[in-house]
Amino acid sequence: MKSRPGMPLSLPDAGVTTRDRALLGLRRRWIDKDKEHIEEARFFVTARGLQNMLTNLDEYVDWRQGRRPHNFLLFETAERFDRSILADYWTDDEAHLPLAAAKAEWEIWTRRNLDTAFLSAAEEIGVDFEGGVTRFVDVDVRTVIGTRRDVERLIEESAAVVELRGANSLVPPAEIVSETARARGVVTATERIQPAEQGAPVVTLLDTGVNRRNPLLSASLPASRCHVAASGWNVNDTDGHGTKMAGVALYGDLGHILNGSGKVTLDIALESVVVSAPGNPTRLPAREALATAVDIVEQVNLPRIFCLAATAVGEAEDGRPTSTSATLDALAYGDGQSTRLICTAVGNVQTSGARPYRVSQYATQNIDHGVQSPAQALNALSVGAITNKCSTKTLLAPQGGLSPTSRTTRAWQVTHPRKPDIVMEGGNHFINVGGRTSIPHIPDMVTTTSRDLARLVTVTGETSAATAAAARLACRTRARYPLMRAETIRALMINSARWTDEMEKLRLEHLATGLSNSHAAEQVLKCFGWGIPDEERLFWSADDALTMVIEDTLRPFELVKSYVRMAEMKSFRLPWPDQALKELGATPVEMRCTLSYFVEPDPVEFAQGRRELYASHRLKFDLKRHGETDDQALGRFNREVEAEPGSADDAGWVLGPKLRARGSLQQDIWKGPAYQLRERDLLMVAPNRGWWARRTHRRYDRDVQFSLVVTITTPKVRNSLWAEAMSKVEASIRLAAAIVTG
Repeated sequence: MKSRPGMPLSLPDAGVTTRDRALLGLRRRWIDKDKEHIEEARFFVTARGLQNMLTNLDEYVDWRQGRRPHNFLLFETAERFDRSILADYWTDDEAHLPLAAAKAEWEIWTRRNLDTAFLSAAEEIGVDFEGGVTRFVDVDVRTVIGTRRDVERLIEESAAVVELRGANSLVPPAEIVSETARARGVVTATERIQPAEQGAPVVTLLDTGVNRRNPLLSASLPASRCHVAASGWNVNDTDGHGTKMAGVALYGDLGHILNGSGKVTLDIALESVVVSAPGNPTRLPAREALATAVDIVEQVNLPRIFCLAATAVGEAEDGRPTSTSATLDALAYGDGQSTRLICTAVGNVQTSGARPYRVSQYATQNIDHGVQSPAQALNALSVGAITNKCSTKTLLAPQGGLSPTSRTTRAWQVTHPRKPDIVMEGGNHFINVGGRTSIPHIPDMVTTTSRDLARLVTVTGETSAATAAAARLACRTRARYPLMRAETIRALMINSARWTDEMEKLRLEHLATGLSNSHAAEQVLKCFGWGIPDEERLFWSADDALTMVIEDTLRPFELVKSYVRMAEMKSFRLPWPDQALKELGATPVEMRCTLSYFVEPDPVEFAQGRRELYASHRLKFDLKRHGETDDQALGRFNREVEAEPGSADDAGWVLGPKLRARGSLQQDIWKGPAYQLRERDLLMVAPNRGWWARRTHRRYDRDVQFSLVVTITTPKVRNSLWAEAMSKVEASIRLAAAIVTG
C-alpha cells in the first residue's frame, strides 16, 4: 500500500502481526526534487486476512460518526493498495536490481517461522545457495543464485520473503599505486624490536591475510594465528592490503621506528583471518565471513581487538542496517557478557586514473558519499581519516583536516547515529600541476610493511590505515587495563579524543551560518567524530585532568502482569575534588561524560519502520544540575525516562539531552564555572525503549552492561585533582569494608 504524498502511513492496527497478517516492510520514497515523499508498506496476508481488511475498508467508507472502524487511520493516510511485485521487495538502489533473464546473486531475508516453506520452495524451483544462513531475531538471511523469475516464485510459493537486497562480500580498498617508500634501517630495525610476551593482547586483522615472512612481522604473528574463513583461500596475503594493515596495527607509522635507533618493546601482537580473497573464485557473503572468522579465532582464548579495514561495497550507504552491519552488531554484543570491540573503517571515496580526485570537490565530496557498510553498526568503533602530514605547501588537506577520501555521515538522516566515532591519520594528497586534480603524496602517507619481500616496506593511508591505527591503540589500552570490558575501552578511546584547530574552525563556520552551538557541533561530529584519541590521556591522569571509570549493569525492563515496563535506573556519587574546585571558584572548567554499551540488533524492526526498536534496549545519562537537590535530580530524571529523546534543557552542554542520546556510544561536554561543577556530583543512567520490551520476545528479564567515563579538566591548581579524588575513593572503600566486617 502507498501513502498520500507527504503524509506518513498510520499503522496502529495494521502494524500488529497476527496469524493472517504481518507487516513485512515500510520505506519512504522521494517522488520529486522538492523532497515530497510517499511511504510504502508491504504486508503478507492470508485470504482471510485480506477479507478482513476489505470488510474494514467497507466499514470505513460507510462510517459517519460513532466508534471508528478498525484501521481507520490507515485508510485515512493510504492512497492505494496494490499486489506486491518483486521490485517492491528490493530495498537497495533500484539501478542495481538484477535483470530478468540472467542468473544473479540475491540476498534474501525470510521469516524464520516459514523457514520450512522457504527451503521446500527453493528445492522445488532449483535455486542454489552461496554460503550459509545468518540468523537474527525473527529472520534468516541467505544468498541465493537464481534468475528474477526464480525469486518471484520464491516469494509467491513460500510467503516467507521479507525483503531482497544485493549480495555482498568484503572488499579491501584499492592499493595506493606508488613507488615503494625509501625507509632507512629496515634490516637493523628487526634487531631492535622486542616482540610482546606470550599471551599478550592481539589485534585480529579481518582482511586479505598477512605475509608473515616479512621479518618485521614474523615474530609477532606465528603461523598458528593465521587463518582463513573459507577453505581454499590462502592464509598468505595475495592482495597486499592485509600486510599493510598488519604493519600499522603493530607499529603505527613504521617510519618513526625505521628512522630511530633505540630499542622497541612491543606490548601487543597480531592475529590474521582472511575474510576477503580478491581473485579467488570461492566467495563468502560478508556477514558469513565475519561470523566464521570470529568463531575460528575464539577457539583460542586471547585478549583481542578486531580490526576490519574492508567494507561491504554495494550495501546501503545511508545508515540503514544491512545484513553485514547487523552481523557486526551481533558479534560485538555476543551474549551480552563477553563482548567484543570491533574497529571498522567508514570507507573511502573511490578514485582512479579515469576518475581522478578533483581539488575543487574537497570541501563537498564527502557530503555526496556516505559512510560505507558495516561502519553504521551501533556497537562498532567506526574510524574516519584525517591528516597531520603537511610536508609541503602544495598539499590538498590542511593540517588537522579531513584526509581527502574519508567518508562522513553529513548526508545521513538525523535519526541515525553520527559516524565516524573517531579519526586517525590517513595521509594527504599532492595537488597536480594545473591545480585541478590530486594524488596521494608518498612522503605524507603512512609507512608500513609490504607483502613484497624484495622491498619489505611500503606506504598506505586513507580510512584503512586509520582503522588499523585505532585498533592498535585500543589493543594497547587493553594491554594496560587487561580487566576492562570492551565497552569501557571504546568509551576511553572516545573520551580521550579531541578536535583539532581545523575542526574547531569548521564549527565556527557553521555557527556563522546561523546554526545553534549544539547543531554546529553536530556537523563537526558527522565529519570527524569526537576527534583524534590521545594516548597520554588514555593512559594517565594529571594534576589538572582527572578521569574516572565506572563499570556496572542494570536491568532495563521487567514484566508486571502482562505489561513490560522500565525496571531499573542507576545513580553514582562522583568523588569530585571539592577543595580544588572551590579554589577555582568561577574559573571555567570542562567535564566530559561518555556512556558506552552494546545492544542486540533486530534489523527487521528497522525495516518495518520501527527504527527505535532496532536496538534491544537503549540507555541515556544525565547529571544533577546546579541548584538541585539529589531528590529533585532523581525525580526529574525519572519523569524524563520515557521522553523521546531527553527533552529538558540544561545550559553548558555542547550537545545537550536532545542530541546526545543517539546510538550506543554517547558523549557530551559540559563547560562552566568550577563552583557549579561541585554541585554536579550525581550521575544517573536509565533505560529507554528497545525491542526487548516487547513481551513476545521474552528478553525482558536480562541485565545489560554499561560503562561510564567521566573526565574533568581545569587550569593548573595547587591541589591535585587526582590525589583529592583518590583520597575520597579510598575512604569509601574503607567504609564499605568496615560495614561488611562489622
